[in-house]
Amino acid sequence: GKMAMHLLLSASIAWMAPMAAPISRAGSPTMGLFDQLKKAFDNAEYGKPAMYEQTNARASHILVKAEEDALKIRSDIEAGKLDFSEAAMRFSTCNSASQGGRLGKFTPGQMVQEFDDVIFGVVDNGVTYEPKTELNTLVGPIKTKFGYHLITISSRVMADFDFRAREGKL
Repeated sequence: GKMAMHLLLSASIAWMAPMAAPISRAGSPTMGLFDQLKKAFDNAEYGKPAMYEQTNARASHILVKAEEDALKIRSDIEAGKLDFSEAAMRFSTCNSASQGGRLGKFTPGQMVQEFDDVIFGVVDNGVTYEPKTELNTLVGPIKTKFGYHLITISSRVMADFDFRAREGKL
């Protein structure tokens, strides 16, 4: 009895340790998931949003307290006196400054509303909805509760179902 109890205890401890489970254990259920995904692809109606990458973007920003500072930095960048990441490192009050203003990858709703709108907002061009801000363009100053932002978007994935939602089709 005592030995069996001890074995049981060590087995349950091993089970709790995240790395302890053998890799092969994860193998079989994952196959089932792939089969489900394949079914989702075969059957266009079923689980459609799952086929798309979630809406996300990568952007950089420079955050300053005063609008005139933002305007000055913007004109220096546009004149070629500064590049964006250098300006971010020198002037931005955000802790992203050390990464040249890069915010990494984020999804809608993670940033303040005004910022989010620049990144993910869409306009109706009469035929379809398209993002209101082009990639790799300098936008701003955009005022938020944090100050004034100059923003540039390096990549953006707009999931199809987000566009349909904006158009009221979902």
